[in-house]
Amino acid sequence: MEIFFGAVLLILAGAVVLLFAMLGELTSRLPTERETAAARDPEVWPLEDARLGAEPGRWPAELAGRAADLDAAQTLLVLSTACSTCKDVAQQLSDELDRGAGTDMAVVVSTAEQARGERFVRQYGLQRLTHYVDEGGDWVAGEFNVRMSPTALVMRGGRLESALVFQDVEAVRTKVNQPKGVS
Repeated sequence: MEIFFGAVLLILAGAVVLLFAMLGELTSRLPTERETAAARDPEVWPLEDARLGAEPGRWPAELAGRAADLDAAQTLLVLSTACSTCKDVAQQLSDELDRGAGTDMAVVVSTAEQARGERFVRQYGLQRLTHYVDEGGDWVAGEFNVRMSPTALVMRGGRLESALVFQDVEAVRTKVNQPKGVS
């Protein structure tokens, strides 16, 4: 009987060792943060269907401070809770804030339900930014005809100057800050 229990114990110990070896191998195959950043597409494309030149009929209270500064270019990043690229963008913003960098961007979280949007904001630490949870995406769709994310809405003088589809926060920031006429 003791030999039987010893054999069972030996088999179980071997199984545990094998399980940990498999977990280690799986972990080594997951992309690192550096590899993920290298895989991001640095291209920034114009969103064709956006209503350029549109001036919102109403600003959500959370974004009203941004609307007040009409002289400076304002960038609103439209993210969705259902979009994996948006989660990566949210993580990029969070990482910037964790490094102590201030950000010149505000976030609009387009979501099916308010609670999900608020969880998204908390999960990525976006409460440190000016943000608005746009339930149903009604505000960005109604005011600017934007139904895609992630999208950067560049506002100048209270009007939509450009709408850009992107994956990399630095790439969109570079594009927004580029002098006009430079591609």
